[in-house]
Amino acid sequence: MKCNHVYHGLATILSVVLLLGGCKDFLDVKPKGKDIPETIEHYNGMFNSTNLTSVTYSQVTELGTKLGVSTLYNIFMGDELTATQTSVSELDFKMNQAYQWEGKIFGEEDDVCEWATMYQQIYTFNVIINNVMDASGGTNKRKLELQAEARVNRAFRYLILAQYFGKPYNESTANSDLCVPLVVEDDMNLKNLKRSTVQEVYDFIIKELEESCPDLVESTNHPLRIYQCAGWFFLGRAYWVKGDYENARIALEKALKSSEINTTGITLWDYNQMLSEWGYNSAKPYAWTSGFPANNTGANKEVVYNYQYSISSISSATGQPKLFIKEKYMDLYGQDDLRRNFFSNKTRTGAAMEGYRRLPCRTVFNLGVEMPDLYLMLVECQARSTDQALQNEARINLEEFRRHRMSQEAAVIPADITSQEKLIRFVVEERLREYMMTGIRWFDMRRLWNDPLFQDWKAEYTHTDGESTYALTEDRLVYQIPPKILVFNNDWQNNK
Repeated sequence: MKCNHVYHGLATILSVVLLLGGCKDFLDVKPKGKDIPETIEHYNGMFNSTNLTSVTYSQVTELGTKLGVSTLYNIFMGDELTATQTSVSELDFKMNQAYQWEGKIFGEEDDVCEWATMYQQIYTFNVIINNVMDASGGTNKRKLELQAEARVNRAFRYLILAQYFGKPYNESTANSDLCVPLVVEDDMNLKNLKRSTVQEVYDFIIKELEESCPDLVESTNHPLRIYQCAGWFFLGRAYWVKGDYENARIALEKALKSSEINTTGITLWDYNQMLSEWGYNSAKPYAWTSGFPANNTGANKEVVYNYQYSISSISSATGQPKLFIKEKYMDLYGQDDLRRNFFSNKTRTGAAMEGYRRLPCRTVFNLGVEMPDLYLMLVECQARSTDQALQNEARINLEEFRRHRMSQEAAVIPADITSQEKLIRFVVEERLREYMMTGIRWFDMRRLWNDPLFQDWKAEYTHTDGESTYALTEDRLVYQIPPKILVFNNDWQNNK
């Protein structure tokens, strides 16, 4: 039984997913010992589960109680963060280990949602991929659409796993750098699983996405479901994190075009118009605690495909802040940048604080597909092109994006951004302004670690707790394999 701990805790998960998806009345015992759906409606219903749209590892106890683990520890790892002697005392052990970029974050009894959630959900998608073509009812085209949707979902989960447990893609070492097991069977009793290499994982992801995207439906009516825009987005992201910016650009341009085909009103929010509607009050900006549109209901019109996670561990309406933003990073916001309003150096009652915290008006963010990320990835790819016309297009698109975050006058790219290198750096800074204190920054730190344009940034990859200073090392660009997994796979080589 040792290797089915990659699928740790999955014995009851499929049934849970199906129940939540509205397919509870067809369960039957099959010869392989699994519950397998039979009709096309059952397979379609499997996607309609909120269990599949958040980074939460769910377990069901013998009493039927549902337990969940949902903290992502990369939210404590971004270089924009700092702490004081007072605030650091609010961090628990695992948070503090992550903040100090220590290797040992988790214990042998800890379920790690960065691992367990992904494989839990991959199992469900494997069931769909391997069986939907034999379902009763529906056309062959519809079966291919559902199979493609599951393949894209699975590839996306492997892309996330690669960001946590595989080294940043390096063409010269990717064939030997270890990543995660590639599991494509819907079998919880697999034996002798091995860690695939980074190259094997990326090759798998890209092949799955390139083959599946054409079969996806062209539009969707809810961010629970993946359609062509999301598929092309994930293909673009896979190339983008590899540093293949030309192929990323091609895929992301397809995603942007596909985003126009929707029935959900997908758009970029214009903060010039929306902040007051969401509850921001310039008289008491520090008291903004709620009002930002929810991701999982379709209310957040920037979300194309929702795969949400919470940062409430560091941005809570109650209690003391655990972490702050470094002053140098707050200075990246111009005074007219409306994203500044999501931060405050005061308490809810207006008392002064030790630094800038993120206000709890928005605590849920998205690892899936959203328009800001699509714009900023595409703009970076255009800026990196050797084609001057594409570089010019990057400037146009970036200013269009910025006009949704500040006044038209402030949105103009500064006059001193005169070279391609300066433009690329300005675009990456724009990502930082957009995703400050959300955990997204850590993924960019990984991606840019070996980029010659950003070597000087490593001097800022430090944290302090008011007494000691900690520096990010290359070893800590990856998580160690969770101890709970290694116990049952003790022949695996762990990350350092």
